Amino acid sequence: MHEDKLYAIAMQCAQLNYDGCSCACHLCQFNVYNYVHDVREASLLKANAYTDFNNRRQINDRINHTQNAMTITPLILILIIVGLLAYCCSSMKSCLEPAPVHSYTAPQQTAPGITQDELRDMILQFFMDGNPALQEQMTIDDEIRFLRNNQNKLENVPRILRVMQQQGVRDINRDGKIDCIDYSLRFRELYGSGAHIMINVNPQTSMNHMFIRIWYDSGRRSMDIEPQGTPERYSMGVIWGVRYNPAYSRDVTSQWSHVVGGM
Repeated sequence: MHEDKLYAIAMQCAQLNYDGCSCACHLCQFNVYNYVHDVREASLLKANAYTDFNNRRQINDRINHTQNAMTITPLILILIIVGLLAYCCSSMKSCLEPAPVHSYTAPQQTAPGITQDELRDMILQFFMDGNPALQEQMTIDDEIRFLRNNQNKLENVPRILRVMQQQGVRDINRDGKIDCIDYSLRFRELYGSGAHIMINVNPQTSMNHMFIRIWYDSGRRSMDIEPQGTPERYSMGVIWGVRYNPAYSRDVTSQWSHVVGGM
């Protein structure tokens, strides 16, 4: 059976397991062990699928949380506008009406003023956070500026890949070609120091590749990312299938310090 079909079966197994499946595994049609004779290959395929499923669920949960927060945006704006109108009306009334005789007004604390540019930036940032439609309308320069001001956030991974896809990648290490090295270095530039540069050299599968690993959940979990992937498909396990064995991966971030510098 083709690897993509086996991977789809393993992903469905992960979904059923997450939903609380109680079916006997040896009878289940979504058990990859029923289709692959090599136990090691089946185990690796299932492990990659379970890892990718949980990674996607983590990102989707964060995106949904952000989008849910944005549903209260119109209400907050209305309250702000109403508050400003009430303040303006109160100020105008106090200017037009004479102060009562023998009246005493207690001193009040006033908020520090902000410039129009600062207010514009605050409103833009408020609408931009968690709003995919507005994010897509931003220019690449704005996207890069946003990423540099919001580094080391797991939810930025699809966004970074979209920027790299639109902008392209230059020959960063100046070896006369653009390959996995340049893509990995550029990804780290945009993501931040939390992106670890990894290589996987596996003679058994002819794997010799550089990629990115990101640790999250307080360092308890990691995600292996193919920086040449797309915003919708970037998992090393998904793209490389059984050719990719994480056991052959090692961190070489420090070895590229002359290129990545203090990033």
